[in-house]
Amino acid sequence: MYDLIIVGAGAFARELRQFLPQSFPAGAVKLKGFLSNNPRDLDQFKIPEPLLCDPEDYVPQLSDRFLLAIGDIGPRRRIVETLKARGAIFLTLIHPTAYVDSTATMGEGCVVYPFATIMNDSRLGDFVLLNLYSSAGHDTQIGRYCNLSPYATINGFSILEEEVFLGTHSSVLAYHRVGKGSKVSANSVVTQDVRPNTLVFGVPGLHAPILKAP
Repeated sequence: MYDLIIVGAGAFARELRQFLPQSFPAGAVKLKGFLSNNPRDLDQFKIPEPLLCDPEDYVPQLSDRFLLAIGDIGPRRRIVETLKARGAIFLTLIHPTAYVDSTATMGEGCVVYPFATIMNDSRLGDFVLLNLYSSAGHDTQIGRYCNLSPYATINGFSILEEEVFLGTHSSVLAYHRVGKGSKVSANSVVTQDVRPNTLVFGVPGLHAPILKAP
């Protein structure tokens, strides 16, 4: 049995906690607690497991395994890299109501929510999130740290480079590439290739650069 630690303590983390009994065999994991930089994240909820400490301060133990429950892609990557540098091992969670084709592959630390779909010959990198009813069509490639919101769809033969965010009900049409760090807003449709660090909005999607903080 592994001691399971959920990295994050917000709504995302509380959802994963509810998925644990259905998603892992009985006796495989025991929830040890949560990591968060806000010590009051769980105060208003009746959750018996403790908030252990800030994830930047935690030192992994040999029996520990981790689940990533941070949605914001920037902190998501930074905290994973900090913990992995200390030897952390992340598990992948696939809810039993999700469909994952036997020919699909995925990396470390992915989270696949209820009723998500991953079709044949799709390839998911590390720490990809597929939320409720999101889908990856056949022969798609999804890079590390990508986040697909509820009902987001990437159609066949399309590619998401690393750290792409797809908003709720957004779509990437077949054979298109979305560049690293780009964001597709809710209800928007990608109808042409997207350069890195671009915001896509509307139907068909208009493109604008994402302005970085100085």
